[in-house]
Amino acid sequence: MRTIHLFAGLFALLLTASAGLAQSDQSNLTASGRATGQSMLASMQGLPDYTTVLQILKESGLDKQANPDGPYTVFVPNNGAFDELGNTTLKGLLLPSSRKRLAQILAYHVVRGSYTSDKLRDGQTLTNVTGQILVVHKQGNAITIADGRGTVADVIQRDIRATNGVIYTINKVLEKNLPRADIR
Repeated sequence: MRTIHLFAGLFALLLTASAGLAQSDQSNLTASGRATGQSMLASMQGLPDYTTVLQILKESGLDKQANPDGPYTVFVPNNGAFDELGNTTLKGLLLPSSRKRLAQILAYHVVRGSYTSDKLRDGQTLTNVTGQILVVHKQGNAITIADGRGTVADVIQRDIRATNGVIYTINKVLEKNLPRADIR
């Protein structure tokens, strides 16, 4: 359990490094290769694409987690990704009794190792820190990531390099067993 919380904390820190670099349209997919150089909260404040994940991290207390050394690759869901979960599911995840589940969902987006887009191949599998498989699909500049339940997330921003890994912004929440009933 402590390991999952540490990876959720890593997710939180890496997320903030990517926040200032995010874009919202896959046709504008770009590689930035730079870090913000700011703290998590400073990087997240006022950025419209990450208000939901910032709220989730704050309300769950995961924004206070330690940052283990990398390298890691993190696939960060934007606001639209969390909106697709539905209000009932999102509110349920924010309950104090759901903190462990929320940490697992965030950890599902973290992969050990540094995978820039030039290292990703179509059909490649990545094992996340929860031991689950993510599948990469790559056609030209378009990159998608598929999870264990068949959800396919478009990569909106790629190759954001942080001191301890690489960050990708995606448009879906990846997770093995999220209840489908609330998903629109």
